[in-house]
Amino acid sequence: MAGFWDLVRWSASPPRLRVEPNVLERVDRAGTESEVIRLLSDAVGSRRTTVPRLRDQLATRGRMTRRAWVGLVLDDLESGACSVLEQGYLTRVERPHGLPAPRRQAPRRGESGIEYRDAVYDELGVVIELDGQLGHAGWQAAGRDADRDLDARAEGDDSVRIRWAQVFDRPCRTAERLARLFQRHGWSGGPQSCGPDCSAGPG
Repeated sequence: MAGFWDLVRWSASPPRLRVEPNVLERVDRAGTESEVIRLLSDAVGSRRTTVPRLRDQLATRGRMTRRAWVGLVLDDLESGACSVLEQGYLTRVERPHGLPAPRRQAPRRGESGIEYRDAVYDELGVVIELDGQLGHAGWQAAGRDADRDLDARAEGDDSVRIRWAQVFDRPCRTAERLARLFQRHGWSGGPQSCGPDCSAGPG
């Protein structure tokens, strides 16, 4: 690896590769785009590093698989899309179908402190919560999710919970349903077709 001496924290015991080159080396070897997104979002979400540090490190690498695409993922992470599912929603549902952009990771004070809502459409009064691959297992977690949805309804927002299959298996159908919801709440736009087989665009 080029510049190996500068990539290691020699003062650590034992010496170890710095976070940024370590993350990008694993990203370079990742077999799927979902794995790339997971590695980058985990590194940033855990606060072990930041998007600017990763971007600086990316610029120094002589060879990098999917370099341009990794740069776009870092841009999206910087905008607030912080998980594989959030990335999927942005790049498979929202962006290719021309849906309006929400306020991401929007803070709200709840009974247990500050909570973060995944996607808030302030002008439309719609809140979207994105559940991870395994959902939120367990009685207490399911109750917290229900409380968040009920809180949104009580405040006048329409709260919708989106899961993996809706994003990765049925993105066009999901976009079409969301567009109808947004239109019911006053959105004057309409969904775009993402390709010849897309069911979301005007038919």
